[in-house]
Amino acid sequence: MSEAIMTGTLIYGSIGVGVTIISFFVPACKQDQSLSTLLIWLTVICCWLMWVITYMMQLNPLIAPIPLPE
Repeated sequence: MSEAIMTGTLIYGSIGVGVTIISFFVPACKQDQSLSTLLIWLTVICCWLMWVITYMMQLNPLIAPIPLPE
């Protein structure tokens, strides 16, 4: 894997861990902690997936499609 993808994955993972730890101290999240943790990690995974797809699309861009002769 690319070094940039690994670095980005570590950054998103640390953000997820950090926000999860912070959510333990927020009074509104204590009522249903398992739901809060699920929503935090679902958000982190979706954001990471969007970032990695965008990054990989830039590695081999398709500027203008070349039509195949028929």
